[in-house]
Amino acid sequence: MTDTVSPPRAARRPRRPAARSRILTTVSAAALSIVTLCGTLLLTPASAWSAPVEPEPETSDGPMLSGEVSYTMAPAGNGILDDGDALTVSFVVDNGTLEALDAVDVSLGLADDPLASRTSLSSWLEGDSAARTEEIGTTSFGATLSGAEQTARLTIDGDDDALAGRAPGVYPLAATFAVGDDTIEVRSAVTVPDDDGATPLTVVVPITAPAIDTATLTAAQLEELTGEGGSLASQLDAVAGTPVVLAIDPAILASIRVLGTSAPESALEWLAELDSLPNARFALQYGDADIAAQVEAGFDALLQPGSLTALMREGDFSSPVVLDEPDTAASATPTPTPSATPTDLDEQAGRLPALEDLLGMDTAASDVLWPATGTGGATVADAVSPVSGEQDEAPLILTESDLVTGTGATVPARASATDTQLLVYDSDISRELHAASIEDDTTLRAAPLAAASAYLHFAADDAGDAPLLVTVDRSSDERSRLALRAAVLAATQAPSTTAATFAGLIAKDPTPVQLLDGVPDEARAYAAADMHGDEQALAQFATVLDDPQLLTGPNRDEILQVLGNAWRGDDTWPAVVASQRERTRETIDAVGLLPPSTIQLLGSSSTLPVWVRNDLPYPVNLTLYAQPEDLRLDVENTVTVVASPASNTRIEVPVQARIGNGEVDVALEIRSPTGVQIGSAERAEVYVRAEWEGIGITVLAVLVGGLLVIGLVRTIRHRRRDQPEDETAGDDTDETGDEEAEDDR
Repeated sequence: MTDTVSPPRAARRPRRPAARSRILTTVSAAALSIVTLCGTLLLTPASAWSAPVEPEPETSDGPMLSGEVSYTMAPAGNGILDDGDALTVSFVVDNGTLEALDAVDVSLGLADDPLASRTSLSSWLEGDSAARTEEIGTTSFGATLSGAEQTARLTIDGDDDALAGRAPGVYPLAATFAVGDDTIEVRSAVTVPDDDGATPLTVVVPITAPAIDTATLTAAQLEELTGEGGSLASQLDAVAGTPVVLAIDPAILASIRVLGTSAPESALEWLAELDSLPNARFALQYGDADIAAQVEAGFDALLQPGSLTALMREGDFSSPVVLDEPDTAASATPTPTPSATPTDLDEQAGRLPALEDLLGMDTAASDVLWPATGTGGATVADAVSPVSGEQDEAPLILTESDLVTGTGATVPARASATDTQLLVYDSDISRELHAASIEDDTTLRAAPLAAASAYLHFAADDAGDAPLLVTVDRSSDERSRLALRAAVLAATQAPSTTAATFAGLIAKDPTPVQLLDGVPDEARAYAAADMHGDEQALAQFATVLDDPQLLTGPNRDEILQVLGNAWRGDDTWPAVVASQRERTRETIDAVGLLPPSTIQLLGSSSTLPVWVRNDLPYPVNLTLYAQPEDLRLDVENTVTVVASPASNTRIEVPVQARIGNGEVDVALEIRSPTGVQIGSAERAEVYVRAEWEGIGITVLAVLVGGLLVIGLVRTIRHRRRDQPEDETAGDDTDETGDEEAEDDR
């Protein structure tokens, strides 16, 4: 027998007001030395230099200054100089100190001879090469106030002798900033393209969402991200009309589709626009989860997303949705297929979509893995590659050329390392494209784009007809549409290259290479192992439900989101991991026995009341196990119950007292239908007074019998007392007359 009552609402703890940081800083106006080195200082970065000054503290009346003076040079037009074109170079001085900067003179120098190889290009940009440049122009800056930035431009006409008649190649470009008696050199390069030949080039761009710790994006988050100016909208606008390959986080698609008709209009339009793009694509891990962390944690296989049924409402799928068929004839590249649609639309009405429908997209390759930069080395490759070594079973691992050796300066895009099938992207080009994609300042963005063009020139020369692969890597910060599109166009519209299809790249015969090991991140590996261990405990607990995936599905997706690469470099990530683990523990603790009160058992048979707490929004299937620790009490050992959601459920356990009195402890615990113990065991104290029932019945019988006798006697006496006196006298007369008559005879 079960009764259900609502649990009492927990008392809220008073919230303590958050402590507010109040920092009062007194900043002296002492003069700072901006440059402490005499003579010419050579720059290590490719296109910017910062004076090594200690950063200044934040002041109360303005933003925090960097404490540095930075100098930047940026050639316009991605650093590409066609025959007859003018050369325009921007120079930027950013004063991040408290003191005004004196006037600066700038001299621009260009080498007469091109660099010999991409190795010499790297040496030049890193400040290790001493190539000789000749001055081709000068400009200057006035004084730069504290916290201010100044930009100057210098244009050299195309018919100038310094530019005319240059052979194809990459030429060193240097800007010398004269600050008093000191000079600072900033380096870059200009590329004179070669029109002979066209190297096939494939560009991969990720479509990912900002870091979250929930299974899916909320409707509010989707509305913001897919609305005008939102991150997802900007990413899609940046790649529209380009031949790039899209690496899509399937969690974004699932977040929209799981809402059904409740999804924001902007999100549905975004999804329709994505489906209409002709670009080839492949799926990242759910939430763009860190592949290397899972491998380092020792997982037998990469984690797959869990069911999202718990996050869906039937009312949002009450009517069928007809999706337009894609026009595959418009492009030779694979066209994405919309989420799976049943042939019978009547069956679709009111049916919750399956997980594969929520995640579905057309993929150019069935299995492509893209580990985070620096992590996709030999350890990861060995872990995810099939033991059999059959090529058609092996996933394609997207890794950077810095982790591949044995092929010269430029690594072919299609390669293999023993049983591992690789897609190798050029590290140098991809690094510069990524730097450009996160730079919002148009002038400053030109510096990494010029370096990317120079590296791409050498890579194309080295590769010849072999395909090249580059990426515009993931970014943990939101990047603007203009910045991302500028990086994409710099790669896709580069001279001496032509767009190559993803399918064509995969079909190429792989070049044997040697794969180095990546750099493991032990903290992420430990976190992955801990969350997976909690997940296994939750899976055992979830057997109390008819459908355990209502709990295990969202939890798995949360783990993948927390392992997402968007969290890399975020200082709050350890706290996010701790919060996720705490939520899992709270779910496991959502069902349990309430501490029983002491029970007085005054009869030979009765029921033992036990209460089960269920804080889950689902009914749970439980079996209560009761075991007395004394022979004076017989207890029904097992009682099956379905505990109602979000309530306390009463279970009455039949008990039978034997001869004897005393205190008996009854051990109580609940288990799932599969035998998993749920919550902690409890102990009920039962005071048995078994003989009191017999004594009570005897006493009661005597009392009842005595009362009946007394009542009968009193009734008879009352009747006699109530008879009339004349009736008594008449009786006496009749008796006397009868006697006299008998004597006369």
